[in-house]
Amino acid sequence: MQSSYFSVTCNKIENLPDELFFCKKLKTLKLGKNSLSALSPKIAYLALLTYLELRGNHFEVLPQELGSCSALKRSGLIVEDILFETLPSDVRDQMKAE
Repeated sequence: MQSSYFSVTCNKIENLPDELFFCKKLKTLKLGKNSLSALSPKIAYLALLTYLELRGNHFEVLPQELGSCSALKRSGLIVEDILFETLPSDVRDQMKAE
């Protein structure tokens, strides 16, 4: 059985294991307040993701593969506004559509 919820907030995590991206039923992923500086393009494998918290890390850009998470909308993507703007415009538009 796979969980649909995974939270590792406030843990000083620097890297995520690739295995995380094979949890196909994952809907909520909380990674806030860690030491992450990059998000794997494998995030695209999490097609059912509806909530992704990334605020409070060290990201400079978000991977365009977030656009493959078709269930993820802007209201469920918890990041700094300036970081959201690093996504390609078509991905941002897709996420804003409700």
